Amino acid sequence: MLAAVVALTLVACTENADGADTPVSTATSSIPSVAVPVGNAPTQPSRGRTAVGYDPCASLGDSVVVQSGFDPQTRARADLIFDEYAFIGCEFDRKESVRGKTLAVGSMTVSSTNIGLDEFRQRESKTARPIKVGGRDAITYSRPSDEGCFVVMTGPDATIDIHVSSTLALTSWNACDHSVQIAETIEAALPK
Repeated sequence: MLAAVVALTLVACTENADGADTPVSTATSSIPSVAVPVGNAPTQPSRGRTAVGYDPCASLGDSVVVQSGFDPQTRARADLIFDEYAFIGCEFDRKESVRGKTLAVGSMTVSSTNIGLDEFRQRESKTARPIKVGGRDAITYSRPSDEGCFVVMTGPDATIDIHVSSTLALTSWNACDHSVQIAETIEAALPK
């Protein structure tokens, strides 16, 4: 099962005074646990910008999704492929009990994209505000027609685009109040 955690341990050796090899350190890297695997990212056009290589659907483990306040069981592809750029992403729902039923009251989409931060600043110049997320340059912005907010930060490809929204008719949890905190949780899981 893809959800299994695979660990790779590397051991370095040094020669001690007796001439024998002695382990001196170990390093462990692992593939994050994902209970609901999704298919591979779609093929991107080979013209224009460099293809997006980082896939949040495969790289963000369930623990990061839970820490962000969303249900990892709702993991679903949310890719957007255009001729000149791409968003390779994953969407998750936030669930709450509403009048005795568990309902989706919000969502989070995390995408890696080959659009640079300066281009996002220009596109969203009316509401973009510069911030830092875990030391990375970033912006946050909103769109009046959307019950949500965006945080875009430098990332493994060009940027990571995080969109969080809430259905305020169903919940008192306002996504925009938590967007930067969610981005910080995601940022901590990104490759450095």
